[in-house]
Amino acid sequence: MTKPYMFLTRLIPGPCNPTKIIDVYLQPLIDDVNQLWNEGVMTYDISTRENFAMRACLMWKINDFPAYGMLSRWGTKGKL
Repeated sequence: MTKPYMFLTRLIPGPCNPTKIIDVYLQPLIDDVNQLWNEGVMTYDISTRENFAMRACLMWKINDFPAYGMLSRWGTKGKL
């Protein structure tokens, strides 16, 4: 893993956790996935020696149950 491809995990416990504003932390990921899906990114293919517009999508994500509640904005704690 090289420096440009490293992700740092942020754990923010207590009353300052990003439960209500999780979108702020995910916005860079959302922007990148939208760019890869809509426009693509020019990439060089060494086997054909050509540039092409690489497109990609996020197929799934894995998270724990509290994060599921934050991301989907469904209640996962307390009474029904």
